[in-house]
Amino acid sequence: MMRIEGRALPAVRHAATTLLLALATVAGAAAQQPYDILLRGARVLDGTGNPWYEADVAIRGDRIAGIGDLGDARAAVIVDATGLFVAPGFIDAHSHAGGSLADPELSAAAPLLMQGITTVFVNPDGGGPVDLVEQRREIEAARPGVNVALLVPHGSVRGEVLGMADRAPDAAELERMRQLVRAGMEAGAFGLSSGPFYAPGSYAKTDELIELARIASEYGGAYTSHIRDESDYTIGVVAAVDEVIQVAREAELPGVVTHIKALGPRVWGFGAALVHRIDRAREQGIEVYADQYPYEASSTSLSAALLPRWAQAGGRDSLRSRLDDPQTRARIREEALDNLDRRGGADRIMFGRYAPDAAIEGRTLAEVATER
Repeated sequence: MMRIEGRALPAVRHAATTLLLALATVAGAAAQQPYDILLRGARVLDGTGNPWYEADVAIRGDRIAGIGDLGDARAAVIVDATGLFVAPGFIDAHSHAGGSLADPELSAAAPLLMQGITTVFVNPDGGGPVDLVEQRREIEAARPGVNVALLVPHGSVRGEVLGMADRAPDAAELERMRQLVRAGMEAGAFGLSSGPFYAPGSYAKTDELIELARIASEYGGAYTSHIRDESDYTIGVVAAVDEVIQVAREAELPGVVTHIKALGPRVWGFGAALVHRIDRAREQGIEVYADQYPYEASSTSLSAALLPRWAQAGGRDSLRSRLDDPQTRARIREEALDNLDRRGGADRIMFGRYAPDAAIEGRTLAEVATER
């Protein structure tokens, strides 16, 4: 320990006073330097959940250099932000932009930035590449315009080990899936995503999801799941939300219900029950959340919307074989029509993208069916 003699104290006080004056001079000089951008009179939302407040926001380089009443501060660019909101960049917790962000022609992500999105979580719904080391390398090489967080895609992991088989894994297969999830977490993934609504993820039982989520939990990861049923296809939307809660509880990690909604007329009005389930789980100490998109339509493939999952088991060749059998084809047709009714009918389904015939894009299934 350094001992300061009494006679040295005046010198120490002098040095300290000199340092404080120097710092004050530097701070004052910095405050007088012009900013690059100055937003005047903005409504600031700071991201903490607090109400907005009015303030000026100054930017210098790539940093926010000042917030508050900045008086007569100068800047190269001054924006009158009166009545406009300023907020931290939005985080898209469910983004399908992973492939585009690895493409140098698209990686600037201008459409995302124009919406205020600065961070995206990719590989949702259990889909995406299994090799996250390679995916990360490709995205970093493309120099994306947004921050990117990777998720380990359960459906792809299962497909790597079991293909499109509609069965539970044996001990060796489950261990192989654990290894793939662990490799993804070691590569920097933020958690495990699943899509038990989609094949092949739909062939997984809850205990499989729990076992793999436990690996993500070891790394402090989360579990996000496009729930098994958003309507009354199989277990029902309420039970599907309960499944996410069960995984979060037993694997001891945060769980995210993707997307919280009641799909189709048969389950309209179930929203309150879903929110109640999540609120009750949180009261019990289970960390559960839900994401929701701000529009009324959903977006998925026609096969996911209409074809029963048992018909997709084994892949496309197996599906074709089933369609070649008159009795099986009749069963598939009957269940597909029932699924169509779940979604509100053929006039509620619109083709968004169909490469073989772009002419049907933007038209409803009812319109196309009438013509053909």
